[in-house]
Parts: sequence; C-alpha cells; structure tokens
Amino acid sequence: MKNGQIYNIDFNGNKGSEINKIHLGIIFTIPKSNNMLFCIPLTSPKEKHFKRFSIFENRNHLQLKHQSLVYIDQTDSIATLDQMRMISIKRLLNPYKNVILNDKNIKLLIVKSTKYLKNILKE
Repeated sequence: MKNGQIYNIDFNGNKGSEINKIHLGIIFTIPKSNNMLFCIPLTSPKEKHFKRFSIFENRNHLQLKHQSLVYIDQTDSIATLDQMRMISIKRLLNPYKNVILNDKNIKLLIVKSTKYLKNILKE
C-alpha cells in the first residue's frame, strides 16, 4: 500500500447519504497505525453518472458553500472530500489497476482536503 494508491473498497454497512457498496477510493496510510487508513472516495466526472448516487442528487457542486469535489486529471475522476474518512484495512479489496497518483495530484488532494476541513470546522 502506498499513499495515493487507488483501491476497490467495501463501503457496505454505511447509512444515509454515505457512499455504500464497493467503490473506488484513494488511500493514505496513517502513521503509527497498522490497521487504519485514510480514504477519499472517487466517482465519475460525468454529470449523468452523478445522478446514480444519492449523494449527488439535486446537488449543484459548483454552488456549494464549501467546495468538496476535486477533479483528478490523472484518473479523470472526482475525489469526494465530503465523503472522506478513516477506514479499516479490512475494507480494502484490491488495488485498481495498480494506479498510484502522481505527486501533483497527491499534493492537490492534501491542500484541498486541509482547506475543506479548516472551512467546515471553523463554522
């Protein structure tokens, strides 16, 4: 496992508007933790594809108060920051085509995630 690697992740057991079932996600290791990872789920950038997921229904992501969607050019996908979470290593199913994000995209996610968390936590 490497920071920025994309995995198929089993999100079963989640409730409400949380991402559910098997979904792609970018993982980041957590220092000093052997069994937990930080994960940012991915989805397709195609608007018609968004409508299949309840978290995107009736949502105009460009008008959100806190921008929670980040386009990842390397994979032509969208990282859903509002769905990021810590997950057990047991949720990992398999690497997705051994794709690991390049340094540019990893840095972009770190900057955007940090900004997103600061914005939602200070309110």
